[in-house]
Amino acid sequence: MIRSSPAVLIIIVLSYLLLFSYQFDSNVFAQTDRYYSNNLGLVKILVDKAIQTFQNNSTKEVITYLRGAYTALMVSAMNNSNIKNKPAGLDALAFLLGHTIKFLSENNTTALPKNSSILYLNTLEEQLGQYLPAISSNVKNLTNRTANTTFPKGPFLEYENEPYGLKVLYPYNWIIRINNNYSLPSTSSYSHPQVIGSFYLPNSTEGLPFFYIGLNSNLSKQFKQFPFTLQQYLDKSLQSKKNSSAFPDFKLTEATAANNNFSLGGYPAYEIVWTYKHPTYGMRKLLELGTIVNGSKGYFVDYAASIEKFSKYLPIAQDMKDSFKISINSTDFNKTNKTATIR
Repeated sequence: MIRSSPAVLIIIVLSYLLLFSYQFDSNVFAQTDRYYSNNLGLVKILVDKAIQTFQNNSTKEVITYLRGAYTALMVSAMNNSNIKNKPAGLDALAFLLGHTIKFLSENNTTALPKNSSILYLNTLEEQLGQYLPAISSNVKNLTNRTANTTFPKGPFLEYENEPYGLKVLYPYNWIIRINNNYSLPSTSSYSHPQVIGSFYLPNSTEGLPFFYIGLNSNLSKQFKQFPFTLQQYLDKSLQSKKNSSAFPDFKLTEATAANNNFSLGGYPAYEIVWTYKHPTYGMRKLLELGTIVNGSKGYFVDYAASIEKFSKYLPIAQDMKDSFKISINSTDFNKTNKTATIR
């Protein structure tokens, strides 16, 4: 009986897994070839795409992207076969990735939310966050820029949420997090803000900068009028923050809806700036911009960081805000392609 060597077995497995890679969007590989020179970077891109397709309610595509990520991770392991060069914890990451694929394959359903699936995907993304220095080793560090420098186009990825018609660019070295209350749009309206996407740099020494995008659907029912005004939306948002237990020691710095300098999605926007004391991470500062679309929906973006690091990451948050796009009719399940882009 002829026995196969471990190397041959690895090649066979990789060849099998690579069959799935041909289904990937060509734009993903274009970004990869241009900005990354290691397989961990490819793993990050594919896991990010898996999260987006999960939010777009396509579990089959999620599994396809994750299988591609597993292939790239195995290639990375082979490239780092020398134990001295092998990143610590790579085996644990491979196990988690494989287990996530197994779980989603066994629970392939279009029903959302799926809290267990969200837990797996968030944990996988957070584990990848440990390798961000290795992933970004050949890309310029975004945090070394100032407000006067040209915004670098290369080290950014695009997040798109098709059901809600939202797009935003985010730094390649920030990770995506799915909120546990995430669900698809429905005919019923939310009485609370719906966070659609969260992006953050998983580094507490850098102040854990966060960027959120979201909306309040059909606020006109809550205000009992159509259309409602930007000032009403500002007042409602401000009241909810003051009364929220999520912001202990809330202190308002600024709140205005009358400044022509503020816009979101090409529409006039309000701005709120406040501070609060996080029980774990200390004093944090937040900035929110909100706008009204179609006289009934309120959209918002939030940027948060420690007070000490707030100014450092503010230019990045500003440029993320400037990339924010709203496809109005997608949120109404209309097939036309009219879009509104931030100015």
